[in-house]
Amino acid sequence: MRIEWIEAFLTTVETESFTKASELLNMTQPALSKQIRNLESDVGAELFARSTTGVKLTKAGEQLLPASKTIRNEWNEAKKAIALEQGLKGITIGAWPSVATSYLPKKLAYTNRSDYNLKISHSYVDLLALLKEGTIDVALFDDTGIEHPFFSTFLFSEGFLLYTHRDHPIYGKKEKVTFDEIKEEEFLMLLETCDARRLIQREFEGLGAKLHISSEIEFGHSILGFIEANIGISILPDIFAERISADIRAIPIDDFHLMRKVSIIARDERVGKKVLAMVK
Repeated sequence: MRIEWIEAFLTTVETESFTKASELLNMTQPALSKQIRNLESDVGAELFARSTTGVKLTKAGEQLLPASKTIRNEWNEAKKAIALEQGLKGITIGAWPSVATSYLPKKLAYTNRSDYNLKISHSYVDLLALLKEGTIDVALFDDTGIEHPFFSTFLFSEGFLLYTHRDHPIYGKKEKVTFDEIKEEEFLMLLETCDARRLIQREFEGLGAKLHISSEIEFGHSILGFIEANIGISILPDIFAERISADIRAIPIDDFHLMRKVSIIARDERVGKKVLAMVK
């Protein structure tokens, strides 16, 4: 039994889908299926009942689930403990404001450390430049399709939502929208140097539509301020939904399956892996 088989098993349980699990684990679906088959061979039983609507645990899968969670938790705790003992003092992490105010504080709180530095940027171009000059040791952003010479390892993924004021005349009361409903709208958008903006624009093009922009705004939280004042709508990553006011609604978009895959990009592979153990 290998830890990556356990991770594949638990992620599939959590998503009830090989497709979603493979996306979260940043691997192909055949590679995920092979890991599940290896685990099934090792325990001598089928773990999932497969159907056209997804996957469900078999009785054997249900029996394996508690032990798998324990194994993963103990493995992660051991990795973190080792990383903390291996000398990351004074490390500088570069990230966007949304990650720095939401994701990272939650993760770093469990390390019982305060000897790291944090540098904020809204631009992956700037973060790569800071890595190159040595101002930061690691950066967190989606580097899909971006050429660079640094070590990169997947951290987490997230989707995108439509953000609108609750009193918006068209979308304010909706529980979800379709892409066709919103594709001709004008959006408040982040700058072109933001990975989220780049991904959204590429997704629109892939769906045969043009991204119409009413205003470009440097920071996502500033965009939320405009929406809170009922000035415009936007498409932003899931992470922003954690800190919106009661006047803002974050609405799922059907047929818009864009995922941002955030990675740790590091000057030194050893440091990148140690930071991964700290914040995953």
